[in-house]
Amino acid sequence: MTHLEERMREKRWKLLSKEIIHGAHAGNIFRVDVLDDKNQRGAYIYKQFAADRNNEIDIYEKLENPIKQFSKLAQVWNTAPQAILMHDLEAPLKDTYESLSLTDRKKVITDILQRLSDLHDTRSNPYTPELPIHQITSEWRDWCLEEMKNLCARHHWAKSEWIQTINDTYDQLSLSNFEARSPLVLTHGDPHLENIFHYEEQIWFIDWEWAAIGSPMRDITILLQDIYDIELIHFVIKAYRKLLKQKQLNIVEQDYMKDFNYLYIDHTTMMLAWEIHKYFQGFTDENNIQKVTEFKVGEIKRIANEEKGLFH
Repeated sequence: MTHLEERMREKRWKLLSKEIIHGAHAGNIFRVDVLDDKNQRGAYIYKQFAADRNNEIDIYEKLENPIKQFSKLAQVWNTAPQAILMHDLEAPLKDTYESLSLTDRKKVITDILQRLSDLHDTRSNPYTPELPIHQITSEWRDWCLEEMKNLCARHHWAKSEWIQTINDTYDQLSLSNFEARSPLVLTHGDPHLENIFHYEEQIWFIDWEWAAIGSPMRDITILLQDIYDIELIHFVIKAYRKLLKQKQLNIVEQDYMKDFNYLYIDHTTMMLAWEIHKYFQGFTDENNIQKVTEFKVGEIKRIANEEKGLFH
């Protein structure tokens, strides 16, 4: 009997079926159908964590009350093997986002921003000292440079000047010395469209592994990693500042944009490294990774130009 089966039996639930969900996951994930102790049928996701990627368990224990407002979590097992059970929210928003019209994309994004503003509202989710404070380090730059070098070695279209662009940006803006100018709030830490679901007329978030205290721009700049449209990027920047004002988080525009620019550069670098890594693992094709790389390097260069007039 597997751990999953044992845990369902302990809950007095009958496991009707299970299906492994394949992908670039840190651990094993199953979609399960059950018959619960009240004879009600339900669909759930069972996530069993890898030993070196179990920080999410600690986050759930520290943030049980705030997280339950934003995540359909059913149970946490802190004993080995550590795992969680959450309601099956069906398909992430990323599966349908690309097929939407511009108007519908703005509507979906606005719904997400509204939920993030609820999470970032310090009146209902006050400062949580148990969590670390997010800081920019050299981690994503180092990883991205390694992946970019491998990309340049494999494909003629990959430009070595892209590596220099990333290096110069981090050095000249001194990104590792960044300190948030916005008020510190509880942040999810990884709200890209694969971690966001629309279910039962509400927006829900999964994968809280990287939750930390930080600038609200931390979550916004990660959300933007799935958006490849400059008009929509500007739309998000303006719309979110308006939502924060409604939550009585009045951030001076200069401070708001400083946080945005620095965190957007760091997270664009992070996601670029991740996208190249997934390409080498066979999860995307060459045409796609070329488009992604050109856009994200272009965004890093564009923001660097705006921030400090670099690369002229």
